[in-house]
Formats: sequence, C-alpha cells, structure tokens
Amino acid sequence: MFQRGTGVGKVILGLGTSFILGLLVGAGVFSHLLHLEGAGGRIWSVENVRETSVPIAAVRSDGAGMICQLTVRIFPGEGRVLVDTSPLVGFDFQYANITALKVACDITGIARDEDGEGIKGADVLFIVCTPTGERVEVQAIDGPSAGAITAIALIAAIENRKVRRDVVLTGTIQEDGTIGPVGGILSKAQAAEEIGAGLFLVPPGQSKVVTYRQVTYQPFPGFQWVTWEPVVVDLNEYAENHGWAIRIEEVSNIEEVMEKILE
Repeated sequence: MFQRGTGVGKVILGLGTSFILGLLVGAGVFSHLLHLEGAGGRIWSVENVRETSVPIAAVRSDGAGMICQLTVRIFPGEGRVLVDTSPLVGFDFQYANITALKVACDITGIARDEDGEGIKGADVLFIVCTPTGERVEVQAIDGPSAGAITAIALIAAIENRKVRRDVVLTGTIQEDGTIGPVGGILSKAQAAEEIGAGLFLVPPGQSKVVTYRQVTYQPFPGFQWVTWEPVVVDLNEYAENHGWAIRIEEVSNIEEVMEKILE
C-alpha cells in the first residue's frame, strides 16, 4: 500500500479523481445529447447527410405538361436554404420552399434555426432538373405549385423514408399543412400519365377542371359567330375516355399525402 502523502500516492489519487470526473462529465454530455434529440434536435454530421428525389409536375411555356425532378439534400451547415435549378425558377418557388420546410419541421419535430426559416445545424439544398437535363422554359415551377411535394421530400429526407415513384403530386402548401389550388391540372395529369404514374394527387376540388370549347353559330348564310363556352371536365372520366391508366385523387392536407406517398 502507498502511504498518504507520498508522490506516487498523489499521482494515483489524482488519476483516480480525473477518471471519476471524466465519467461524470461524459454522462452529463451524453444526457444533454439525449435531451436535444428528444426535444427535436439533431446532431448533423457527414455520416447522416440525407437526400431524397421526387417528381414535380410543371407546365412549359407552350402549355404542355412535363415532369421534372426535385432533389432535397440536407447536410451539416448553418441553417441556410439553397437552390440549384435548371431550368431557372423564381422567388415564388423559393418562398414556397421555406414554407414547406416549416411544415416539414413541425411534422417531424426537427428544430428550426434562429430565424425560423431553416434547420438548426444543417443546410438544405434544393436541386431541380429536367429528366433529360435539357434546358426548357418552365412556367408553373416559377410559383408555389410544387410546395406540397417539396414538404413531402423534406419529411422523407429527415425521417429517412422512401417515396413512392408511381405517385405525382401537385399543390401549394400552407403553414398549417393544408394543400392549396394550382393551375395547369389537365396538362400535368397528362404528363404524369406519360411517365407511367398510377396516381395523381391534386388539391381539393381540382379533380374536376374547367376547359373551353369552340362553338360556331351560323344564324344565316354567309355569317358565322364563333364563341368559347366553358366545359367542366371530370379528370377521372377524361382519363378513362382517353385510355389512361392513371387515377386522380384529391388531398386536403400533408398528413393525407403522407399516407398515400410515403413508405
């Protein structure tokens, strides 16, 4: 046994004290990390970078529908929201992304950064491209119509869930998670059918759309009167009449969408 007061004894005593203090501090840090995780915090690192890709419905400048691809990538950072797109998109699209991110954070319980518009401790990169990489002029992406599917992509990335590839969704997203109306529904439905999607999800009330047909009147010989009359089109009936295999369903909020599109 070492006698109290000897140099070796002091060294042993010091090492033992440091070991015990190390255990206590380590336990405290571990407990703090568990508390952060339970409160919706997340320690982002290179090892848990998350990425999800989803189809987004758009309308070209000539009125035809097309399906682009949106990729969401979450990685360690400072709460920034970044956009890399081809074709180019505008401010409405970027604003819709921030709204979608807020909804995704609320759904998953992930903490936002200080300004409430990003993820705490992480950057989010949105990448939009056409399937072939071609540069085309797109109208409908330059707005909030991809907001709902953006929220789904974020939720899938955060929770590491898979997204069904046979489902296409169009709709705006509100901060309370409700799905709002968009334009170009018929063109987008046709584009979704052309890529082989089996289900096209649309906002409430938009499984029926109004189109216009040309009507020509000839009240007497040598005189014609041409007008355009509105026609209500049921998209499911339209799909059946044109031999489409796709089905159109309405969704009201992000929870309904999650049930139909996330695995």
